[in-house]
Amino acid sequence: MQTNFLLGTLKITEPARLVLKREPYDLIARHAINEHGEITPAEKKANELGMKTLGPIVSRYKADPTNPRSPKVLITTKTAWSETIVSVE
Repeated sequence: MQTNFLLGTLKITEPARLVLKREPYDLIARHAINEHGEITPAEKKANELGMKTLGPIVSRYKADPTNPRSPKVLITTKTAWSETIVSVE
């Protein structure tokens, strides 16, 4: 697997770690290959622009895909691709 952009420093917030009960490397990998999960059309357009301009890239996934009430995990690669943060919405 090859990433489509640089992730920079990876940070996982404590709330995300508690909700997921694991290290979310699979979600980070999906984010890195532009499989962004449940993003809005506006976020998709912003991601496309970000890919061309080193802008921010966002992805959103259910913490537990088998539970429709599961909280969402947000993965954000910051502008200039220097840092990627995994958090809970």
